[in-house]
Amino acid sequence: MSESGALAIILARAGSKGLPGKNSAMLAGKPCVQWTIEAAMNSACVDRIVVSSDDADVNDCAHKLGCTIVDRPAELAHDTATIDDAARHAYQAVGSPDDQSVPIVILYANVPIRPESLIDDAVRLLVESGCDSVQSFAAVGKHHPWWTVKVDESGSVLPWEGEALYHNCFRRQDLPSAQIPDGGVIALTGDALMRRVGAAEGPHCFLGNDRRGIVTGEGDVVDIDSRVDQIVADAILRERGRKDFTTEHAEHTEKEGREERGGKKDGGKEGEKKWDGRDAELTHRVIGCAIQVHRELGPGLLESVYETCLFDELCRSGFAVEQQVVCDVAYKGRTIQSGLRMDIVVENRVVIELKAVDELKRVHFAQLMSYLKLSNKKLGLLINFNEHILKAGIKRIILE
Repeated sequence: MSESGALAIILARAGSKGLPGKNSAMLAGKPCVQWTIEAAMNSACVDRIVVSSDDADVNDCAHKLGCTIVDRPAELAHDTATIDDAARHAYQAVGSPDDQSVPIVILYANVPIRPESLIDDAVRLLVESGCDSVQSFAAVGKHHPWWTVKVDESGSVLPWEGEALYHNCFRRQDLPSAQIPDGGVIALTGDALMRRVGAAEGPHCFLGNDRRGIVTGEGDVVDIDSRVDQIVADAILRERGRKDFTTEHAEHTEKEGREERGGKKDGGKEGEKKWDGRDAELTHRVIGCAIQVHRELGPGLLESVYETCLFDELCRSGFAVEQQVVCDVAYKGRTIQSGLRMDIVVENRVVIELKAVDELKRVHFAQLMSYLKLSNKKLGLLINFNEHILKAGIKRIILE
């Protein structure tokens, strides 16, 4: 079994007693499900993303991001339907990979916050240990089973188990280690999901016999089941977005800015465009289209083939797209024909330069930089389709 090429199945039913419509509810400017889709897209091990849902808004979001959509039937979308039944339905609906060694990752759409490396860590443990499944767990904290009691009708407090209240343990630091599933990730084999490993019958038999776990830190995973959870997640994501913007901007200025702006260190000119959430959303969607093309065609073809198919995919997704756009030079008040052409321009904002090479080189970055400067645009995507996993061949450039 290889760590790469994993199939991610995102479960996102429309119904919810605690918070109806939670998977399509907006969190920090995005539908809740989109945060999980992007986590899968950013995982090095995930090669294909399938979204199983009966929610039209969820499916619309998933389509825009280039995911495969499986319409979940009503019998698998009610309150008592099991997650493994839904996952098996999605797995079989997309053809159950011929290679049964392909790792499967089950993700819940109502978990918008999880550690960046959690998916890859789970798949790595699954592959390296040869186990049936890996699940993420969080420490129970003050809700420890030793401190669980029963309060009867008269108000009497009785131990949940044993004869001593609280197991005679009254300090949190003296409690033995205990964890509960946090919903961050489940990685498992196809045989385990399809119940072919001989595990004892039960609601969790799809996890197999050899089950492993990854322990996450306090607050690392946020599972939305109530309005309070939604408010907390929204606040965390908005704060994280502000920090990510500051970090990305600073790193870009320090590492790439001097080279891309010819050594200038000025703070920018009045009237310059600013990087904002709309730009991030646009590039995410464009990358989703590129991933969809790569999943269909794979590596090893000519650049012109990828360009034609990506142009078609972007058009199908509703973008305003131009192909082979002339990029002339403005020099001393005159327009000079340069013979340069930009492969694809999306929404008159993003310049895409396509490659199908063994590895990206400095000259390829310089080529895209030239296009951005000459066309007075600030967003560029350099995409090398000759990669086994496309994410490894995608580079983004932002000009100030």
